[in-house]
Amino acid sequence: MTHQEVQPELSEIRRYFKKVGLRWTRQREIIVEQAFLTHEHFSAEGLYDMIKDRLGGDSAHLATVYRTLQVLEDGGFVEGMEVNKGEGRVFEHTLGHEHHDHVICNDCGKIIEFHSDVLEDLKREEVLKLGMEMTSHNLRVHGDCLKLRDEGSCPNKTSE
Repeated sequence: MTHQEVQPELSEIRRYFKKVGLRWTRQREIIVEQAFLTHEHFSAEGLYDMIKDRLGGDSAHLATVYRTLQVLEDGGFVEGMEVNKGEGRVFEHTLGHEHHDHVICNDCGKIIEFHSDVLEDLKREEVLKLGMEMTSHNLRVHGDCLKLRDEGSCPNKTSE
């Protein structure tokens, strides 16, 4: 049973899978549904952990999660990004969401979303100066935590 709140997204993605010649399986439906129910950035491994209980004995392999995320990214339904070198990619669903950019803390990996109309206008103007029309983009700013520098601890870093 799918959650009603993500039914429109599932329908659109199901059509996309069919269009590109891929089967729509119960495993893929649960993977996609959980990705769209999640309102945080998530890794493939984290998504796999979220769906294991729902799948029960009909479990999917982690490779199925990776392949499904790749199809979703290729179709523009999710966006993946590198957060910290060597720690893999995290994803967020983009279908039905307003565009935003990201600031990523180099110290703890926290991702902060923001939107700036001024930056959007500036990016569009700069692309036009180069003789192009912007069709899509993403901005990821990596930074060091000022609290860590000034006070010795990043407020978002969890102790290990």
